[in-house]
Amino acid sequence: MLAAVTELAPRFDAGALGVYLEELFRWNPRLGLVSKQDTPVVVARLLRQSVALWDFVDGAGASSNAQIRSVVDIGSGAGFPGLVWSMLNPELSVELVERKDRKVAFLERVIARTANTRVTATAEDLRDFARRAERRASFDLAVMIAVADPADLAGLVEPLLRTPGLYCVVRGREQTDPGDRLGETTLFRRTTRETPYGRFLLYDHATAR
Repeated sequence: MLAAVTELAPRFDAGALGVYLEELFRWNPRLGLVSKQDTPVVVARLLRQSVALWDFVDGAGASSNAQIRSVVDIGSGAGFPGLVWSMLNPELSVELVERKDRKVAFLERVIARTANTRVTATAEDLRDFARRAERRASFDLAVMIAVADPADLAGLVEPLLRTPGLYCVVRGREQTDPGDRLGETTLFRRTTRETPYGRFLLYDHATAR
């Protein structure tokens, strides 16, 4: 893990990253935030994945002159990628949606210790969160890693996005491709990137195509 931290540290506020990792290793034995086996290796991979994923969506946004200012991270768990993104981009507004209260307590602890006022953690199932009127059309980007089939959640994610907006998902190489359009929604595949950390897919939220 030390190699990953050394490699990525220049992109982070060193104090915030240190606090995050300290709390992650402190809470993990009780909560199972990440695998309890080879935890440093797993954390290093998740850090690299989160950074690579941000570079992917940020580059896609820049190529279309889209500004990603607000993000909802679905099933945030240990804070990958949303909490990591907030440390990469201090101006980014991030809402971490996680249905397990104890994991939200961990996220809130990190947020408080790093005094990150642009990040909130919400203990709520996505189905309930998506029904809240004040969250509709509130986000430029929704992101999901290893939570569910992206097509199954597309109908819940779509109302959360502004138009235009983006839906980013990560799939393992052995997982099926969700396709170019997610169900009956107006989410259309924009770009895909194969990486050592999985297949990154980005969908546009558009009124029509």
